[in-house]
Amino acid sequence: MRKIFNLVISLISFCAYSQEIAKSVSLGISKKAEVFQIVEEDKKQVSLFFSARVNTLAVRFDENFNVIDSLKTQKPSAEYSDIVGYSLSGNKYYAYWSNQNGKEMMAQCFDFESKKVTSNPISIVLEKEKIIKKITVNKIFYIISITKNTGILNFYVMKDGVLERKSVDLTSKRFLNKGDQNKTLWDLVSNSTAYESPYSFQTISTETPPSLALSANKHKVYVLGNTLLFTLDDNCRFSQTFTVDLNDFSVTTKLYEQPTFQGGDVYSYDSNSFFLDNKMILMKSGSDLMRIVIKNIEDKQIKEFVINNEEINFKNSDINQENGSTKSLRVLEKSSQLIRKINGNYPAISLYNANGKIYMIIGGVSNAQQGGGPMMFGGAGMGMYGMSGVMMGWALSSSYSLNNLNSYKQRKVVYINCLFDNDFNHLEGDVKKTGFDELRSFSETKPDLIAPVLFKLNSNLYYAGYNKHDGNYTFYKFVD
Repeated sequence: MRKIFNLVISLISFCAYSQEIAKSVSLGISKKAEVFQIVEEDKKQVSLFFSARVNTLAVRFDENFNVIDSLKTQKPSAEYSDIVGYSLSGNKYYAYWSNQNGKEMMAQCFDFESKKVTSNPISIVLEKEKIIKKITVNKIFYIISITKNTGILNFYVMKDGVLERKSVDLTSKRFLNKGDQNKTLWDLVSNSTAYESPYSFQTISTETPPSLALSANKHKVYVLGNTLLFTLDDNCRFSQTFTVDLNDFSVTTKLYEQPTFQGGDVYSYDSNSFFLDNKMILMKSGSDLMRIVIKNIEDKQIKEFVINNEEINFKNSDINQENGSTKSLRVLEKSSQLIRKINGNYPAISLYNANGKIYMIIGGVSNAQQGGGPMMFGGAGMGMYGMSGVMMGWALSSSYSLNNLNSYKQRKVVYINCLFDNDFNHLEGDVKKTGFDELRSFSETKPDLIAPVLFKLNSNLYYAGYNKHDGNYTFYKFVD
């Protein structure tokens, strides 16, 4: 009878969340294991690296999640506590371990051809520098720092377990702070708010629909091919950007003018931005008015949308409010409520291109509530996507989607969903839930999964984790 009951519950869950079990694999994983993934679309495979107290297990799966092969090794000495990134070269996978101060690292190479695991130490000499980003781009790992009181960015490039240092000098470039004063890049990056920490840039990726909790950050970075685009929204009159080409480490800077308001104190408004498909989307909000402007890369205006106390004619959903969970949804009646609640929190705008349509989410996000602390990871979504707690200490680009999934936990968020064609002409109709929306609801029913991962492979979204009750690591597939 108990088995029949469990089967019924499983069928209900399957129908409710538009998901299917892609594969269950028997893996001996510690209850305290943590994991990161490396997805290789060109090979149609994904590799999972499980780290427990003593050992690290690397497992490669094909696109159907059959095990190709695996390697197991002891973790480096206790001095190296966190995996902070990875790089990839053929069938050699490099995991980069770091000590607490970030200056001593260990490159651990999992060679699936020789079936051996080797390690070699790497020392990073940080001289009056602060690390602002750790990121893997096109299979190469970068640690980016800024030199104190300057605009010099240092790129520690790790490829094949070898370290190379490059620098970009933006000292001659002046950046505007909130008070319209000319400052160095260091001055802006070293500042903190109640929402975000100093010396940090929030990665924005389209692997999963970027959340409002992520995009509410004033400092963001986008990966565009082999280029990094950094955006700063400290100043409410301009969105400031600089772009670093990772091929030759050349750099360009640009200002995008924010929408203007008639009258009032310019410093009483708040602003933010989002970059999508060579377009800059800029938003400025006050206590009773919001303007959203779409600009091309040359700063030429394409479209403008206004939200005031009147009915919003370009929204495709109710005005929704959540309090940390999809189960806490509340519908607001008036546009004035949306503006007021956005103005009382952190304004954000997020966009996502899917099926030839542009999905825009406009809203505001609160600080993490009791127990959550300042923003560490973020997220929300298309119907709303979602934010995470702190995983290990692994500042991995591969954890982006998982952080995005969990990003609304312990936060209040208010938002509307809007739908446009690729020229930002408004489209009628309700915004359908995406696979990511379904996944967010489903994940709230699976709070006990061990070593969860979230990734996209073959254009499909997969959520996986270890169930201690049946001893299997299960991959769940979500489709739009």
